[in-house]
Amino acid sequence: MPEQELFQEGLSAFRSGNRKHAIAILTRLVQEHPRSERGWFLLGMCMDTADKREYCFQRVLDINPNNADAKKQIAFLSTPQPVSPTQPFSQPSQNTPAFISEEKAPQTKTSAKKTASKKKTNNNIILIAALSGLCILVCVGVLGFRMLTNRPGTSAVLPATNPNSATSNVTPNTQPDIANTLPPATPLPTALPTVAYTPAFEEAPCQFEIPFGVQVTCGYAIVPENRSIASGRTLRLAVAVYHSTSSNPAPDPVLFLQGGPGGQAVQLSANAYSILVEPFISTRDYVTFDQRGTGLSEPVMNCDELDKVHRQDIYGTLAVESRELVYQNAFLSCSGLLQAQGSDLSAYSTVESAADLRDIVKLLGYQQVNLYGASYGTRLALVTMRNHPEIIRSAVLDSVVPVEANMIEEYPKSVNAALSQLFIACASDPACGSAYPDLEAVFRSLLQKLDARPITLTTSAYPMGTVTETVDGAYLLSVITGLLRSPDFILTAPQTIYRVENGDYSTLIAAQYSLPYEFDGISPGLYISMMCREHVLDSTPEELKSVSEQTGIKEKVFRPFYGDFADMFPACKNWGSTGPNLGENDAVVSDIPSLVIEGSFDPATPPFLGKQVAETLTHSYYFEFPTMGHVPTADDLCARQTMLAFIANPGIEPSRECLNGIQPVKFLVPFTGQPPLNLERQSLSGVTLDVPRDWSLTDDGFFLRESSAFDITQVTAFRSDVSPQELVDYFSSGIHGYRGLDGPPNAAGTRQANGYLWMMYYTTSNGRPVDIAVADDGGESLVIVLFSHPDEHDALYRSLLLPMIDSAR
Repeated sequence: MPEQELFQEGLSAFRSGNRKHAIAILTRLVQEHPRSERGWFLLGMCMDTADKREYCFQRVLDINPNNADAKKQIAFLSTPQPVSPTQPFSQPSQNTPAFISEEKAPQTKTSAKKTASKKKTNNNIILIAALSGLCILVCVGVLGFRMLTNRPGTSAVLPATNPNSATSNVTPNTQPDIANTLPPATPLPTALPTVAYTPAFEEAPCQFEIPFGVQVTCGYAIVPENRSIASGRTLRLAVAVYHSTSSNPAPDPVLFLQGGPGGQAVQLSANAYSILVEPFISTRDYVTFDQRGTGLSEPVMNCDELDKVHRQDIYGTLAVESRELVYQNAFLSCSGLLQAQGSDLSAYSTVESAADLRDIVKLLGYQQVNLYGASYGTRLALVTMRNHPEIIRSAVLDSVVPVEANMIEEYPKSVNAALSQLFIACASDPACGSAYPDLEAVFRSLLQKLDARPITLTTSAYPMGTVTETVDGAYLLSVITGLLRSPDFILTAPQTIYRVENGDYSTLIAAQYSLPYEFDGISPGLYISMMCREHVLDSTPEELKSVSEQTGIKEKVFRPFYGDFADMFPACKNWGSTGPNLGENDAVVSDIPSLVIEGSFDPATPPFLGKQVAETLTHSYYFEFPTMGHVPTADDLCARQTMLAFIANPGIEPSRECLNGIQPVKFLVPFTGQPPLNLERQSLSGVTLDVPRDWSLTDDGFFLRESSAFDITQVTAFRSDVSPQELVDYFSSGIHGYRGLDGPPNAAGTRQANGYLWMMYYTTSNGRPVDIAVADDGGESLVIVLFSHPDEHDALYRSLLLPMIDSAR
């Protein structure tokens, strides 16, 4: 961007009182035009402390030793002045220095603003990942803003503060109010010149199954690890290009950016071809790549020691009292090993990934691309829009992670926004409100009870082994917010809360099955490096500690970190990370056509973050899908249709017609017997009886209701060649663990039907009711077994089990 345009925009922001935006624009100006005399001067006028102002004015004198205004400002700063009331920033009392002349050309007004409150979220616990089909992770990304030198051999670093000089305690009458401009520890732009380099593309066989009839080109983009070091290490970034099936494809492909950070994009695109790839290639190419440090790119920043400790933890082999110490040792071991292998941890940032993206686009011969970012991928898209706008035709931002958002500090607000949406939606649904009254109060009370008296839950997760987890408030919160990420599970959230309150842990047990796969597809080393740089070290230990206090739970650990929120700060220091540079986390201002998509129930990137980003994207369209969670385009046809329409014509707002047909979430409530089950007569394993017509029949003879992924309700009937007593003895054998039951069947009465005397038994499996009915039929046994949830047991007993008994022959 021309120096004049940047300066005019910065000057306009300065005069309007928008100091934060002025600093962001002027920082970009001195990055792109390091010898801009007036740029450095105006940046100095915006700074909040004397040493920062003095540094900027000294840079002015380095460029022009005769600049009288800069000399006056430095002399003024070196002379102690009495403190006086500050003037409103919107009304600066000093005149513009003579050498800063305002152009008469029209000025561009922007509404860019970096929100005053810190941002946070990103629940990185993916407890239901294995249950949810396509899972695009929502963790957080990191943004490293590299600054250029202003003159050869000079580094733009902030000088050490002289304790003997008068600095921040001096507020001259002529200075505007510049308090609290930036965190004091944030440095000014550091000069990291990009050395000359030539990226290359090396074609290679695809490491995934190519869909029939589709042409795919795979290979590696070879780029520097650190673009400021000559002859440094190079990286090989895995790239996949799905060529369009059209005879006349559009020249600008879709370029997909995966979440995480640290998520795999190349393999995900192959696995989810029908959702991610196929909709686009009828009109244009589809391109994706694995970001540096992850997936099929080389080298990958894996942490085998952390993976080992995580598996020891979930399999119950770590002592509770030493758990965090073991995690800490593995965490530090990973950092040391990566650095010993030659990894420059400071080179793994969103800014570098954006530069990688630019190089890939040029290597593939495209002029422009349509970015499609999901979750953290939206942050990478935004940084690319800021740093390399010339290569972008349009951008789809699904579940937005704003550049200016501190996702750790934003965590309580994000979680509460999603929970509030849940509580309001349930109360608005007559069936849900009636079945689960006072849902919020029950949930908050349950969190406190689990924190005071955690329960230990053990599940046999064949073939991995027994998974053991301590269920406290943090664990339950993670499960519930995990449910809100997917429309398949949102409808189960109120039911899960009430069932856990009443001792039914079905959802928690299902979640345990996914724990061994919690970080599959994620590069822990990359995730930690980027998380530390942009979020943890952009905060303070005190601010991080306050995050825990705001959650309303006793303890919250973000794996693969150790300890609580406050422990994350020293962990990142020990990892070897540094915080973001000045301006690195400022809001992105752009007029590139953008489609912002959010799901109303999303706890990771809630709608308020998408709305926040849309405010500074002057040519953006905001779409919120009322029944969706995280990444609506992965689950919702309407969202995908909206995206396709936008990419086809980014200059026109897509139709909202399909949004009007979306019905509210219909939450699951306990079956009460009404409406009655629809039964039909069938022969099943030697028994003829009435069975549920709408339930699914498995190969082994079980009818499954399948109201959700967590529904264990099922029934079966069969004829056995053993006597009823032998059958009861079989299930009563403690040697074999009661054949999966919690204990031996207990006699629960008898029932006469169709000439049979049915013996009724009751037991439980994982605390859930199991009813067994057995009748003698000439030395053989007729058997009916019903598995149900406690809150539906009585209704299913009356409406299903007894009719099956009465109809059996």
